[in-house]
Amino acid sequence: MTSLLISISADGTKYDLNEVLEKSILFYEAQRSGKLPADNRIPWRGDSALGDRGANGEDLTGGWYDGRKNII
Repeated sequence: MTSLLISISADGTKYDLNEVLEKSILFYEAQRSGKLPADNRIPWRGDSALGDRGANGEDLTGGWYDGRKNII
């Protein structure tokens, strides 16, 4: 079953909330770091930061990039 969620803002603008959610998730996926899964939907995003290690040799691969290009 597919549902269509439409929201109308105070100024009367209509938003397709399904599209908003889909694009939000896609943006989140684009921020991933480390070894990416085979079903990666972002064609320009490849594996990254695979050799990251902490001060004591901890494996720091994986996670997400934030707005400052850091991995969190």
